[in-house]
Amino acid sequence: MRRKWHRLFYHENAFMWAILLLTAIPIFPEYCAPVLAIASLFVAGVDARKRNKDIQIGPLGKILLVYLIYTAIGIFYSAHPLNSLSTFAMWAVMFCGYLTVTTVVYTRRRLHTALFLVGIVAAFIGAVACVQYLLITVLDKEVSNQLWLPLDEFFYRYFPMDIDLHMADNRASGTFNNPNILGEYLAMLLPLIGYYGFSEFRTRRSLLTRIFLFIAILGAAVSFSRGAYIAMLSILLMIFVSNLKRITPLALCVVAAISLIPEAIMNRFLSIGKGGSDSAISERFEAWDVAIRTIIERPLFGLGPGVSNFWEKLQNAGVGAPHSHNLVLQILVEGGFVALFILCMIAIRMLQNSLELANRNRHGSGLGNSLVMFVVAFVVYGMVDYPFLSPKLVGNFLMIIGFADVIAHIYLRQPFAALLSVPITLWQRVSKRLASLNPKKISKSP
Repeated sequence: MRRKWHRLFYHENAFMWAILLLTAIPIFPEYCAPVLAIASLFVAGVDARKRNKDIQIGPLGKILLVYLIYTAIGIFYSAHPLNSLSTFAMWAVMFCGYLTVTTVVYTRRRLHTALFLVGIVAAFIGAVACVQYLLITVLDKEVSNQLWLPLDEFFYRYFPMDIDLHMADNRASGTFNNPNILGEYLAMLLPLIGYYGFSEFRTRRSLLTRIFLFIAILGAAVSFSRGAYIAMLSILLMIFVSNLKRITPLALCVVAAISLIPEAIMNRFLSIGKGGSDSAISERFEAWDVAIRTIIERPLFGLGPGVSNFWEKLQNAGVGAPHSHNLVLQILVEGGFVALFILCMIAIRMLQNSLELANRNRHGSGLGNSLVMFVVAFVVYGMVDYPFLSPKLVGNFLMIIGFADVIAHIYLRQPFAALLSVPITLWQRVSKRLASLNPKKISKSP
């Protein structure tokens, strides 16, 4: 029995275990995310050793390493170094998820299997959110909109920061502790799930993935996250633009879908334009004003990583928001224009690869379009919220970056490197550069 278990876990199905551990992270509480990320990388290492390979890293991962190093430097000038250290640790540990993907997903078959598992998890979380909404709103049951609330209450009792877990709200949170985080998570994944569901591969799994996609969209809808609504609308507009030849049937499907949207969800979507009459929107404008003034004070390097530095400024200004509710502003507040430049390099590289896939590679064109949709939806959502706030969201983002690198590796033949070889290669390049500047080798002018 022990030998059979050893064979099951360590040899034949190491890839499946690694992806399952990674994709299951959003199901469990936030404090389980680092453990699952590390476990997934450990199993990925087992799969790599089986193939006589090392942990792999791609071009986007190297840029992420630069961002991690810069975040670590920010700890030293932060007014709240412990919060900055915890933020760096969160990114460093969840980076394991990226490395898991780039290490074990190296063929189209493994890529499609991983996307199918992502769809299963997203559908499960969407289904949990739908059940919560039905119990609370339709059946009028007194249940929490947070699946892990009892366990969270026990754990966060010993947390160094005060976190208000109780929300007097009918919005569903799924397996997260906030409806907006649920909407952010699902909005990130919809393009990739949609690709697999409507790809050229007509299999039972792709048909099932269409059902998963529908459930995930329902989950995002009952989160009542207006940011998620805007992100899904941007995805829909891009689908129209990329399928102009089939715009009539698509338009009919959209009209039919709109007619089936519940009144509560439609009213929530239409409330986006209310502006000052909505307290949440008014609070965002106040937070943005404080953020802009803070950026003017510290434009280059920011206040340091973590939300505590800016949270203190918001409290002093009488704003109740915990952060700026804007991706660009929060990055500028924490890391300045240096951090924004590094992250923009990731977005630009992803868009370049995606457009090349969409235009030059017949087999990868659908994936290219999906990654463009992800970048656009992520940025659009980031205009009204901050999607780097929790380990599960950061892990989900880094997992998708890993998929982007893997897709470029499979379809565009972009090279990967062993993780441990990166500092060695960097040192060799620096040494070579320094050697070329050696005064002894520079000819003296007469």
